Amino acid sequence: MAKRTIDTIKDHKLEQVFLSVEDHIAYMTLHNPPVNAASGTVQEEILLICDYINHDDDIWVTIMHSDLKTFCVGVDIKRFYQSILDKDVTNTQEVYYDGAQALYELRVPLICAVHGHCLGGGLCYPAGADISIAVKGTLFGAPEAKLSVVGGSGHLARIIPPMIQRDMSYCGTFITAEELRDRFGGVTEVVDTLDDLMPAAVAKAKELCKRGPLVLRYLKACMNEQEDFQIHRKDEAEVTYTRYMARHADFKEGVSAFLEKWEPEYKGC
Repeated sequence: MAKRTIDTIKDHKLEQVFLSVEDHIAYMTLHNPPVNAASGTVQEEILLICDYINHDDDIWVTIMHSDLKTFCVGVDIKRFYQSILDKDVTNTQEVYYDGAQALYELRVPLICAVHGHCLGGGLCYPAGADISIAVKGTLFGAPEAKLSVVGGSGHLARIIPPMIQRDMSYCGTFITAEELRDRFGGVTEVVDTLDDLMPAAVAKAKELCKRGPLVLRYLKACMNEQEDFQIHRKDEAEVTYTRYMARHADFKEGVSAFLEKWEPEYKGC
């Protein structure tokens, strides 16, 4: 089946997340140089692409990947800081979580092919996927607390146990793809090099396609209903507590220190 590229969805020309389809496999490519921060455009285009996939019966499996040096470093901190100044932090978060939820609820299996760094909000993508494949040495982490931000800790619960989740969230520590797979089963497969990543993801997608589209859709819907993930409730809690934190001077201190590269001095107020 010939490859087709979808450049525009609902009169919106895709700019930072691209979409192509070949042999019943959709390829969702993150491309926001230099490090794939989840900008407002990225978030909006993920929503558009998920809606497109959900209405295209020719798509049986989706692969999400990056064509840059890293997978995704999370929410665009500069945009997030501006939302603080604009007193619009809740709306900014909700747009992001809408995209993360759309990926989790995608009607076809989602395979995340991850390399480089997968941090903060970017961790929500493979944590919400059906299958994740990563290159050896890929770093996963939730560093938001280092910026005095209440981050996406709820999504970590799908891939690591609660106490490890809390330790990573409190300390902002990273974990490698190998540790995530071997200790916690949070990654499906680890490959040796970046050159091995997409062939492994495509091979897995083709294996799934052999089952046919209907059983994949019904099975995914069934497993999502059975899973006690409660994504909507968790995201609502994170929006709420980030809004609480945004009222404090320590919040602006943490984000400002990160952007301007100095050591924050928190005062508990």
